[in-house]
Amino acid sequence: MRVFIAMEIPQKVKDNLERSSRQFAEYADGGNFVPKDNLHLTLHFLGNVTPDALIYIQSAMDSVRDMPAPELAVMQFAMQRTGDIVWAKIRPSAPLTTLHDSLGERLEANGFEVEHRAYRPHVTLIRKKSFTLPFSEVTKNVQVYNAPFTADRLTLYESVFERGSVTYRPLYTVQLPSE
Repeated sequence: MRVFIAMEIPQKVKDNLERSSRQFAEYADGGNFVPKDNLHLTLHFLGNVTPDALIYIQSAMDSVRDMPAPELAVMQFAMQRTGDIVWAKIRPSAPLTTLHDSLGERLEANGFEVEHRAYRPHVTLIRKKSFTLPFSEVTKNVQVYNAPFTADRLTLYESVFERGSVTYRPLYTVQLPSE
């Protein structure tokens, strides 16, 4: 099974990101728009794991359950360096970075491989994008809804591929304390 750990995004924020995606769609002549139900903020992608490994991932998640829920906000829209993915950049915060790093350390202690590059929090909106105008021109016409929000649910998801599309099935969730 292919799994990752992510922060759940509140429904109102998903609604706002979907509204921005619709604005992007006005200038798109291609691309795969991420469905609203699939929007999330990835902390750690673990890839293919066996069902027996899930208990160790859950243990790592349990080890951070007392950390405060981070307050987040969308800063701007940007493209991934490869230029084919559009994402909503999330304002970095010390609680989010600490949560990411602590969870990564615990996952490594439990035998999982984690990336050691700088963490760039984001929500993917469009894959394989193609626009009729330069991206810098498109973003002038897309509104950023950036009211702060609290992300208080840490969830282990399985990527399920069916009939040409992917859905993310929650396997385990940890509720973080909100301050």
